[in-house]
Amino acid sequence: MTPNKVRRALNLATAALLMAHTLTQVGIYGFGADKHWLDVVNMDRELNLPTLFSTLLLLTSAFLLKRLSTIPCQQNAADWTLLSRIFVFLALDEALQIHEILIFPGLRHQIHPALASTWVIPYGLLALGLLWRFRRFLTALRAKTSARFLRAGSIYLTGSIGMEMVGSFAVRSGLIRLHSFWYGAITGIEESLEIVGLILFLHALMQELLIRNGEQICVLHLQNDELT
Repeated sequence: MTPNKVRRALNLATAALLMAHTLTQVGIYGFGADKHWLDVVNMDRELNLPTLFSTLLLLTSAFLLKRLSTIPCQQNAADWTLLSRIFVFLALDEALQIHEILIFPGLRHQIHPALASTWVIPYGLLALGLLWRFRRFLTALRAKTSARFLRAGSIYLTGSIGMEMVGSFAVRSGLIRLHSFWYGAITGIEESLEIVGLILFLHALMQELLIRNGEQICVLHLQNDELT
């Protein structure tokens, strides 16, 4: 299993989930199908297959980050470890919807419609803070690896925070109804972007791990040659 093969397989799984979600929205709002038995693939619901898929991607990323932190002779092991812990938290958040605690309905009439899901404010600030915190870590990485991490993070945040704001603005401004096909479409795009961002990040981590393991093997060979 190479990184490219893993990425292709995960992309196919994502496309299948998005197609299932779209058919679910058509069934619910086009044909009045019962919502409950369709919730298993509805990206607008929680504790279902899309949630499980995203949670597993986050946990796998956390595992690979931890593996990268244990590679000997590197100066940024603490940064890899911290990133691993952050991804464990994100996995718990995805599974348990911890960020929903930060939604305060009473504030919705006092802030911009795009910020109606008030959790996007602290999480957006946290994302900016983490980008500043890891700025030296990113610059110390290979240019390609750093670019891949930033691209994956940008796509993930565009989905998780950006599309959440788009959906909130559309609903609060009266452009669409909360329970409608169009809101379901926005949710599908939101979740798909999150998953694509995670797949790209996972792909970058696998490539980085292979490169670093290769470097370690080369170092061991050189040390053995010197000893002999």
